[in-house]
Amino acid sequence: MDLGLTFCVRPLVIFRMTIKRLKILIICLIGSTSLIVILYFISNKGHAAENGFIRLLPSHKLIGVISQDIRYNIWYIAGTSNGAIYFGNNIVPGRISKVDTSMVNYQEINLFGFEKMQVSKGSFIQIDSPFFYFLDGVKPVILRGSVSDCHLSKQLNSTTYFTGGIPLTKNSFALRSVYNGLGNKLIKQSIKPGSLKATSLLEKQVDGMFCTDGEMVKIPGSSKMIYVYYYRNQFLCADSNLNLLYKGKTIDTISHAQIKVARIKSSGEITMAAPPLYVNKRACANEKYLFVQSALRANNETDYMIKDVSMIDVYAVKDGKYQFSFYLPDFRGFKVRDFKIYGQSLYALYDHYLYKYQLNF
Repeated sequence: MDLGLTFCVRPLVIFRMTIKRLKILIICLIGSTSLIVILYFISNKGHAAENGFIRLLPSHKLIGVISQDIRYNIWYIAGTSNGAIYFGNNIVPGRISKVDTSMVNYQEINLFGFEKMQVSKGSFIQIDSPFFYFLDGVKPVILRGSVSDCHLSKQLNSTTYFTGGIPLTKNSFALRSVYNGLGNKLIKQSIKPGSLKATSLLEKQVDGMFCTDGEMVKIPGSSKMIYVYYYRNQFLCADSNLNLLYKGKTIDTISHAQIKVARIKSSGEITMAAPPLYVNKRACANEKYLFVQSALRANNETDYMIKDVSMIDVYAVKDGKYQFSFYLPDFRGFKVRDFKIYGQSLYALYDHYLYKYQLNF
């Protein structure tokens, strides 16, 4: 063979082998990349099917202001009056505390008027300035007093047992009651003896009791109220006569309460048979907006993003339409356990700390 021809053929063969190997490598690279992308979308599709909603998260909606140590983690926010935030006590109902809105002066106070009265577990204090109310749904009884002297002097006997309540007006209340064994009902109770109005606002899905459990929210400066379900994506707005104004929906997709209940044979009581899926943890409102703490992660969030925050979704009070969301950060390693909004200020309880935030909207 001609030596020159041999030297010409060999580089050509090497070149062709190199091209072939490059093609194989490119095909493998494209194939593996495609597989990763496909697996990624399959994984995301699974997450999307779980909750199926997106949060709008504009920046700078919440600005931290100042914190205050309130000594114990037994307090809950009862309301505001005369430039102070008041707290009820989960252990000693006859003792309250308050801190001024500047978060400087903290004080604990004894209530008067029910020293000889045996208090039931689950009783609570509500402030609706200039009055504060003591509500005991087991007895059942409602006591009223003036914030100025902290003396409970007027007794408003309820004609039905209740598990929650808020003052609608000076002379009436909205109560959640297990009514005639038919499950939870929202009831209007007026001071006038015998004045009781049961409604069909709460809609049964499972048992009529646990499935209709939720948070009762008073709209400040108004006789309207909103009821936010714990286990489904719905809330109700009603007027002072508990007539339905509208039904609103939270942004998640859980429309049916995912709970299991069972009956205890020995007592006949109905109880939860498994931990429920919370949709909405708690709620409050100012004059313009309803604020709902959601328990569910959105599709545009990761577990890492929400690890150290609580998700607050904001809705318009006038029509229930979703506006946007913001994050309420953890404080000193504690999750928020209660929060209320008065005007443009948000007050959040973390264990035994109260933190004040300013709303920038």
